[in-house]
Amino acid sequence: MKHLKKLTITGKSVEEILTVFEEDFEINSNEYEYTIIDKGSVGFLGIFARDAVVEIVIKKDFYERKLQEFISNIVKHFDKDINVQVQAKNPRVFIAKIEGEGIGKIIGKHGKGLGALQHLATIFLNRLSDTKVTVIIDAGDYREKRKILIEKIVKNAIEKLKENGTKKVELDPMFSFERRLVHEFLKNYPDVISYSVGIEPYRYVVIERRDKDASLKTRKSRTYNHR
Repeated sequence: MKHLKKLTITGKSVEEILTVFEEDFEINSNEYEYTIIDKGSVGFLGIFARDAVVEIVIKKDFYERKLQEFISNIVKHFDKDINVQVQAKNPRVFIAKIEGEGIGKIIGKHGKGLGALQHLATIFLNRLSDTKVTVIIDAGDYREKRKILIEKIVKNAIEKLKENGTKKVELDPMFSFERRLVHEFLKNYPDVISYSVGIEPYRYVVIERRDKDASLKTRKSRTYNHR
């Protein structure tokens, strides 16, 4: 897996560098790898002394642990028995699954609580990494239920376009993963185009009937799809 953060640190010795690094980052020895660039030298009577140089790569294990601790410290205020499991899907995406009796309180109305927690978790992890990462939190089977509901919303919007002769339909604001689902479902309907507008957390999808100006809308769709 591609590293998320690489550091080059100098110090009096390799041992000192690693000790200070572990203390400052609150990291375990198995959560990083290091390469000695220069062992350093005390010189002769202090003359020609050189600092040691070490290159350190932080492994995904560190980010998984820190993210799990971060989310656990929040959800325990809702239910101390909620279980949190975190796994890196790839270098840029971390999946957190939470299970327990109290997840309904975390999800909140229309998933707003879950969205807020996901937003905070993403900010937290990005502050630890040099690479932009995304955190996806799934509580129980919430996402699967939302997927089924969103498919129904898309079908209803398509029917509205057909029956009422409406040129476009604006859906309610959705999370980014929900908007991506809308765009995916709409690939089965070549007579319409879709794009997202607005600013988070009020960003929403617009579905339009394809017409003679479709080329313009298509460019717009390419700009805003999956966002």
